[in-house]
Amino acid sequence: MRPERGRVLHRRHPDPAVDERLRASLRWSVFDGASFFAMVGAAEGYFQAFAVFMRGSVFQVALVSTLPIAVASVLQLGSAVVSRALGSRKRFNLAAGILRSALFVPLALAPLLGTARIWVLLALVCLYYLMNYLPNPAWTSWMRDLVADEQRGTYFGRRNAVANLVALAATVAAGLLLEAFADRPWYGFLLVFNLAFLASAASTIFLSLQYEPAGGGAGQRSLGLADFVRRLPRTNYGRFVILNFSLYCGAFLSSPLIVPYLLQELRFSYLQFMVATSLVSLFKFVALPLWGKLVDRYGSKKILALAVFLVCTTPFTWFLARSFAGVCAIQVWGAFAWAGFEIAAMAFAFDVMPAELVTEQTSFLLFFRGAATISGGLVGGILFERLRVAGSAYLALFLVSGLFRLAFVLPLLALIREERKVERISYPGLVLKLLALAPRFLLRRWFPGRPG
Repeated sequence: MRPERGRVLHRRHPDPAVDERLRASLRWSVFDGASFFAMVGAAEGYFQAFAVFMRGSVFQVALVSTLPIAVASVLQLGSAVVSRALGSRKRFNLAAGILRSALFVPLALAPLLGTARIWVLLALVCLYYLMNYLPNPAWTSWMRDLVADEQRGTYFGRRNAVANLVALAATVAAGLLLEAFADRPWYGFLLVFNLAFLASAASTIFLSLQYEPAGGGAGQRSLGLADFVRRLPRTNYGRFVILNFSLYCGAFLSSPLIVPYLLQELRFSYLQFMVATSLVSLFKFVALPLWGKLVDRYGSKKILALAVFLVCTTPFTWFLARSFAGVCAIQVWGAFAWAGFEIAAMAFAFDVMPAELVTEQTSFLLFFRGAATISGGLVGGILFERLRVAGSAYLALFLVSGLFRLAFVLPLLALIREERKVERISYPGLVLKLLALAPRFLLRRWFPGRPG
């Protein structure tokens, strides 16, 4: 990732030596993100498929995608305490990266554990997510000290685009390995988790090369979860957290069922599953820099609102097609919508969080997202046994998820406000701007030598 000519993406420092280390850290962070997402593409994209291979029930397969996130979200509330105890956000992230890498060894051997294998897999995946979530608030605080305020959308849009492209390559590689070993799936999964181990180790190495500004996070003060909850409706960040909770709750009513829907009801092969899954990373690679540019220019609130609207329409698209081509089109739509939400939500959080509360308030956001994940997943699991639309429990849950998002998420957008001075634009104007810029960004991604 190369910054545009003349554009400074890192936070300036008067000492030239430190300034150069800050600049270099953003380059290393791109490699860290790419390695981390390679692990995500190879591992997280196939945890549920691994559970299906080990003959887990639909409930157990859905639990693999919900319970680990919920457990990690609760336990990461202690992130600020651990960060202070270790005395360094960097040291914290390195320790978590080393432990996470080690988990892939027992995880790959889970099929050998007899009737307990699914529950052992579930426990290991919980630990895996904990090693990702626990240091995340400290990482957020660390990155806030590295990236220039006015360039967050641009930098994270590009960083995450590169990361998603690498995730795509890892997802494709993992899918091809599973397809090649279709007659001996366990061997395929062993190779997939070995790939994830190497990517996790590489991410940890690149983290070790980044610079942590002196004193960063040292002055972090504590608000406390109970006090934070009392203030939720009265603060801009609190209302943003409520929006996140509602959106994730609605999303996880149905999203844990997508993998079994594709593999069991639609009977996709591992190759078809890989292609459909890969499209998410592929189109995020195209969309993230575009959304990031719009965030820097027009503000995170405006982009957040547009992206949330698109996300709310996504569940209804599952009614349009049950073919492979139809599912691929749905994945493209969802990838574009969620890319906008992810970059706008990150930028909005950076804009509204007080510097001294970044670590703690990030942990609160992750906690509420985790609570939404398990709440939506459990309610979805209950409704899955009771509801049918066109003879399908899956389609029933997609419908419920979409209606929930429209009823409980969209109205919350009116409660949050932009806190940064940005260029004014109407929503129709923003849509037109998005449509005008999209072809240029597409050309730049696929034909980098051509002017855009």
